[in-house]
Amino acid sequence: MKTWVVLFLVLLAAGVAWGLARDLLSRKTAELTGTVVGVDRGNPAPKWFPATPPRYKVRLPNASLVDVAAKNPVSVPVGGSISITEWMTPWGQVWYTQRD
Repeated sequence: MKTWVVLFLVLLAAGVAWGLARDLLSRKTAELTGTVVGVDRGNPAPKWFPATPPRYKVRLPNASLVDVAAKNPVSVPVGGSISITEWMTPWGQVWYTQRD
């Protein structure tokens, strides 16, 4: 039983470290503008912090479709223009956030 608890805690710590490393070690690579094609308000069923964070589905000028982490998912309507920031981790993962 003790082995399973230790294994769980090690995996939990590794997941938290991975998330923090992504946020702290990422560098800004571009500031882009795109068109919102969909809004996901997250999971509003629980009254506390939603299990799935809100995000936009955005079409970039090069016709690619990306998910963008949203600060306020009702601030830009579908079809509206949105300013986003492109981030890259040291291991090559690309992710996007909303700019205000």
